[in-house]
Amino acid sequence: MQDFVTQALVRERAMLGTWVKLPCLEVVQMLGHAGFDFVVIDMEHSPMSLQRAAELVVCAQGVGLAALVRLADAGATTIQPLLDAGADGLLVPRVTSVAVAEAVTRKMVFAPAGERGLGSTSRAGTWGLGDMPAYLARGDRECARLVQLEDWASLEAAAEFAAIDSVGGIFIGHGDLYLSSGKPASDPEVRALTGRVLATTRAAGKLSAAAAATPEDARLYCDMGFLLVMVSNDLTLFGKAALEAVGKVRG
Repeated sequence: MQDFVTQALVRERAMLGTWVKLPCLEVVQMLGHAGFDFVVIDMEHSPMSLQRAAELVVCAQGVGLAALVRLADAGATTIQPLLDAGADGLLVPRVTSVAVAEAVTRKMVFAPAGERGLGSTSRAGTWGLGDMPAYLARGDRECARLVQLEDWASLEAAAEFAAIDSVGGIFIGHGDLYLSSGKPASDPEVRALTGRVLATTRAAGKLSAAAAATPEDARLYCDMGFLLVMVSNDLTLFGKAALEAVGKVRG
């Protein structure tokens, strides 16, 4: 079976994912049965513990989902244990400088090319029972190392971020871009910027990613050619379904 990064790069259509904010194994299993390709376990905008995030990685992969984790910030304290837990990749939020992007993603690459330490006795290394070359290859070549660019200047400089060897892809953060620019994702200028960042990322041979609040916007990003597209999140999906059910019963 191809690894997550290879699948994303060779598929004709985008891989579809969603955010996981609930620390609930059953929810992740349902997302897998629903047909999503991957989930991003969100440690930035939920009170998700490291222990639960690691457990959700195992759960997601058990139902055929690729499991990425969004870090709480650009700090490195949880990088090693999450990769040791077998996460298929990590997303670093609110990256605003090339130096930070390189520093944090180098910690996801084994030394001497990077700064990740050997953890072959972890789940990622099959607790010391696996093949060492395969473990090292998966860690370096098959790990999605994504930086989230969320302000106008950083997105305009996408080529500089994409040129970093240890950066595996760029995720456009339209939400925080709105906070700093006052322009929603649907604004023509934002659409144009999104297209430029996508073109730059694809030209560099890196992963391109975006998240949408609605299926309609998610379909738009798929049609644009993004490789990773996320729609909504587990809490909102549940909330809307509950609201719809109550409304239909009560009229």
